Amino acid sequence: MNSSYLGEWDFSNNERHGRGIQYWKDGSKYYGYFSQNKQNIRGRLIHNNGDIYEGEFLDDLANGKGKYTFHDGTIYEGDWKNDKQHEKGKKQWSDGAIFEGEYLNGQKHGKGNFKWSNGSSYEGEFANNNINGYSCYIFEDKRICKGTWVDNKLNGKGILTFPDGKKYEGGFKNNKKEGFVIFYWSDGNIYKGNWKNEKQDGDGEYYNPKYKIWKKGYWENGKRIKWY
Repeated sequence: MNSSYLGEWDFSNNERHGRGIQYWKDGSKYYGYFSQNKQNIRGRLIHNNGDIYEGEFLDDLANGKGKYTFHDGTIYEGDWKNDKQHEKGKKQWSDGAIFEGEYLNGQKHGKGNFKWSNGSSYEGEFANNNINGYSCYIFEDKRICKGTWVDNKLNGKGILTFPDGKKYEGGFKNNKKEGFVIFYWSDGNIYKGNWKNEKQDGDGEYYNPKYKIWKKGYWENGKRIKWY
């Protein structure tokens, strides 16, 4: 099928103007308004792959408020600028995951809230589509981490609390606990010292709540080697 147009026409300028339907030879079609031969004001664009955009247009591009339904069931509804998600919007995937927050030129950027289908969630800052900045992440197993993220990984200081009452306060490097930390057990035991690769490693101090004393020691790969 060749491209064709059916609708109102500005004969003085020989161009599409007003309400109409545009058909393209690839199977895409547009229902809506035209101004000065371009899609403008509001319309519904159906792509040849089954994706559908319905909302505001400016000069053939999605601009303003609009809803985009992907052929796999994913839906974005919110603000658009020059055919890209921009400013505030909500995106829901077919598996139930939801993001609601700020966009910049088609990417998650700024403040946002992401809820995954497995029950985990993140609330905080995004940059260039990635988790970035100081924020709160709730894991599927109900652990809660407040810390600094760089490109989807924990880096810097943070606090990780566990459902059973344990708590980790200290450094992270590429999602792993590392550096000087304080670890609290739910029974009152406390460790202060160095961690590496997710385990106690190096000099540290251990508090025993039963005897109410601190003891200095040395750990390697999570095991205490000696007391000082």
